[in-house]
Amino acid sequence: MPKKILVAVDMSKMSEEVFCYGCSLALRLGADAAFIHVLPHPTLWRGYEPWLPPEIDAEVAEIARKKLDYYLRKAKEENPEIEGMKYEMVVKEGSPSDVIINYAREKEFNLIVIGYRGQSTIERLVVGSTAANVARYAHCSVLIYRPGPQIL
Repeated sequence: MPKKILVAVDMSKMSEEVFCYGCSLALRLGADAAFIHVLPHPTLWRGYEPWLPPEIDAEVAEIARKKLDYYLRKAKEENPEIEGMKYEMVVKEGSPSDVIINYAREKEFNLIVIGYRGQSTIERLVVGSTAANVARYAHCSVLIYRPGPQIL
């Protein structure tokens, strides 16, 4: 079974660190990597439809892809070996923990890397921490990244 790491990033301040850590971990383990960002579910915008352009979903997804590309460029500046690493970038829509867990299961990832906290304090209070839900319900091991000196 090939080694595969799924790195979840949410575009918070910590995301660039999580992305770089996921790259270096994949390199050291000789694993393929995928980087996933989950856009908010469209029902979040319910009631705003008259004021939002119909192409808003595509535009937000494109912004997320550009941000992932930016993270990759920055990671390559720090570690040029990343150039030879096999990876993919994924942007999906829905409930972050559900999408991450389901994608990891479907694609048979061995490890999920996720930051210990994310973007939204309100979302964490209402629906719980994405990292906690992923750690609790994922089919594979989950590494919860915290900033600071790393052992690996």
